[in-house]
Amino acid sequence: MHTVYCFGPFRLDAAVGSLTRGDRPTGLGPRAVGVLQVLLERSNQYVSKSELLDAAWPGVVVEEANLSVQMSAIRRVLAQADTDVRIETLSRRGYRLLGTFPDEVSAPGTGG
Repeated sequence: MHTVYCFGPFRLDAAVGSLTRGDRPTGLGPRAVGVLQVLLERSNQYVSKSELLDAAWPGVVVEEANLSVQMSAIRRVLAQADTDVRIETLSRRGYRLLGTFPDEVSAPGTGG
């Protein structure tokens, strides 16, 4: 069984590393999807920049600017849909994904 998050018109498949809106890919790359997955796992909670960097770039040293680029891409995709989901920036600390989220669900046909 693998984890799939459904919120608004979006579906994030953690095993595949993709975010779709309806049946269409959103164009987010694997780094952005990884960041969004961590934010979804901890929805409505503060997540530090270092946690997000570790999740999206495991074992690699990267600049915070890389995280900012991914957050901008995620925000652009979220803004295209009529949803209450948004990302709050906690100055110099991290981010929080705000909105209404159902629990994670199993992908159809994977058991569970």
